[in-house]
Amino acid sequence: MVSIDDRLNQIIRELIGNGITLEQAVEAFEGKYIVAAMSASRGNVTQASKALGVHRNTLHNKLRSQTMLNGFADSIRPVRRRISSNNVVRAPKSSNGKTRSR
Repeated sequence: MVSIDDRLNQIIRELIGNGITLEQAVEAFEGKYIVAAMSASRGNVTQASKALGVHRNTLHNKLRSQTMLNGFADSIRPVRRRISSNNVVRAPKSSNGKTRSR
């Protein structure tokens, strides 16, 4: 049976041989790890963050910011949208400028 160290050393040699930078390798690994945790928790960010050992806000930020994870955050939770003041229904005002009661 091959140890995890042997497997990692083989992967690292391949990455370096293919010109992959440390930053690219870390981002790819982190992205895959997060996706696996999110899949295992069926999209529950709180459960996934506990499994990963990070605060849920940290996980939310990573889901939003990581290039590899673009779209993944959108697929697990809908984006909350603010209602603009143009879409708010306001009560009619009287001639003196005050809001009339109904």
